[in-house]
Amino acid sequence: MKSINNILVVGAGTMGHGIAQSFAQAGYQVSLQDTNPDALERSRKLIESSLKTMIEAGVVKEIELPNILKRIYYTTVLDEVAPKADIAVETIIENKEAKKAMFSRLDKLCPPRTLLTSNTSFFNIFDFVETSRPDKVMMVHWYSPPQIIPLVDIVKGPQTADVNIDTMTSILRDMDKRPIIFNKPVPGYMVTRLQVAFQREVYWLIDNGYLSCEHIDEAAIWGLALRMMVVGICQRIDFGGLDISAKAGASITSTPVDYIPVKLNELVKSGALGVKTGQGFYDYKGKSEAEICHARDVKLLKLVKAMQNGEISGPISI
Repeated sequence: MKSINNILVVGAGTMGHGIAQSFAQAGYQVSLQDTNPDALERSRKLIESSLKTMIEAGVVKEIELPNILKRIYYTTVLDEVAPKADIAVETIIENKEAKKAMFSRLDKLCPPRTLLTSNTSFFNIFDFVETSRPDKVMMVHWYSPPQIIPLVDIVKGPQTADVNIDTMTSILRDMDKRPIIFNKPVPGYMVTRLQVAFQREVYWLIDNGYLSCEHIDEAAIWGLALRMMVVGICQRIDFGGLDISAKAGASITSTPVDYIPVKLNELVKSGALGVKTGQGFYDYKGKSEAEICHARDVKLLKLVKAMQNGEISGPISI
């Protein structure tokens, strides 16, 4: 671990800038690479805005800001930065051929010591990625916003060496992250699988006029998420009673897995893609992406701080 200093993040999209920021805050030298200069400039602005939010929240000291920013190097040239990487983080488009090509390129450009990781959300990269170092290849999946959310999934491949999994786990823990280790790949990991399942139910409730988006979110925040913050999922079932859960599962018909959302697709076709366009299920009334993220992050940082202090997080031990 002491020899790991240089982090390469490939892709400055939705996740790349937050991952780069996380490593820079932890003291690592970071190269954020993307072929699109506009994506790099957007990342620079979002990182600066995020750090200012963290300073306001008391998570980052203002005196630390210049050094954190200096640790991030923005470039469009992969060949320039890959040869010095100790860890490479792939965060490019969710496309098999693109990821296969990128890993092949990283394998050639990075030194033999480099750990090659993918932030893929759905693919099992071990099915198609080919490198000369399968013992150093793993999936390391972060959650948005990665500079704030502690959870990180680490997925071991058939040939991934335990020592490299241990190294990545230790690095993340030292960054105050909460890594969980999957013994084998599963599409969507755990959180995304759950999100896909309950989003399908949410789309059905919206399309059939049962609840507004605002009231669905009220229910999620004050009923579902509030209890999950303390007792998680499995322990919540314990508190509710396994017999009650078994009866509920048998009596409530779930939305079919092939249900096609109506309202969601209407919004997408109209160009309302959410925060990044200023309009989605909610109207963000002309506010910039940075302003909207700031409002979210202020609340998240307070919540994470309380969790890390053990004030509200579970599970309850006996």
